Amino acid sequence: MSIAAADARMRAAVKAGDVFGFSGSGIPSQMVKLATQSDYVHVAIVVWVDQRVAQNQAILIAESHIDLSLPSVGTGRRRLGVQFQWLDDRLQQKPGPIWWIPLTTALDATAIGKMRQWLQLTEAAQTPYDFKQAIGIGLVAMGWTGLSQADDQAFFCSELVTRSLQVAGAVDPALNAAACSPVNVIDLPCLGTPILIKGAP
Repeated sequence: MSIAAADARMRAAVKAGDVFGFSGSGIPSQMVKLATQSDYVHVAIVVWVDQRVAQNQAILIAESHIDLSLPSVGTGRRRLGVQFQWLDDRLQQKPGPIWWIPLTTALDATAIGKMRQWLQLTEAAQTPYDFKQAIGIGLVAMGWTGLSQADDQAFFCSELVTRSLQVAGAVDPALNAAACSPVNVIDLPCLGTPILIKGAP
């Protein structure tokens, strides 16, 4: 499937709870790749979809990021940690590769409502980035066992996405979200095969 065809398919079919995976070539990205033995260095989750509006405001994603280049759509502030962004802004900003990873089974309205409300509260609280746990993920790959249980006080990207899917009932609540790397999220049973929507520059 061509990138253009995959992008058109994504825009017609993307739904709340789907995940987007990002790669990168910078030093932090290379460190994540080395630690996790994966090309995935960042993940985000779809909060809201409305195909009736302009394309650049049709898909809203939630992520926990250290990127301050864009203000969060919800709070309007630039902050390290949980933020909402229009997907198109991230697609234009990130060089790629970028993948769309759809849920195998769509969330029902109740699950979407729970997830969306939790994410809105988490973003409104300007929940910070969890540097400690993010570093710990790399250490776990080298045999460290000191990660603590997720506590919702701070999030790194894959921790936020995992907790969002737990709130929606799509992921086992017993899973320690703080121990999930981006590639662990991609491999969750509730998610399907990644579809490349933007290749490397």
